[in-house]
Amino acid sequence: MSAETLAAQAATLTCLAGIAVSHPSLPGAYFVVSSITPNKLTVQLDSPSEVEAWRDALGVSAEEIYTRRIGAQPSIEFEATAYGVTFHVWATYEPATVEAVAS
Repeated sequence: MSAETLAAQAATLTCLAGIAVSHPSLPGAYFVVSSITPNKLTVQLDSPSEVEAWRDALGVSAEEIYTRRIGAQPSIEFEATAYGVTFHVWATYEPATVEAVAS
């Protein structure tokens, strides 16, 4: 199903604006709102701690977080439906090395 007008994406855009107002300290993100999936919002963040902030703001349990690989990079992610919108929130990160832990 594809949205034929911007109005079909209004619920997702309104949801995002509401989150910005109710959680003004949330980290900024790269957002994707597509006409192909008008009620889905992809939220790309810079770090796992930012994913955690979004998880908390959306009321998602920690058990719903998962990891996977995007190419060579590990990622931390969750998907959840809140406010009638399906969120896919994620960030890639550099895994800790033994040298970094020892420093």
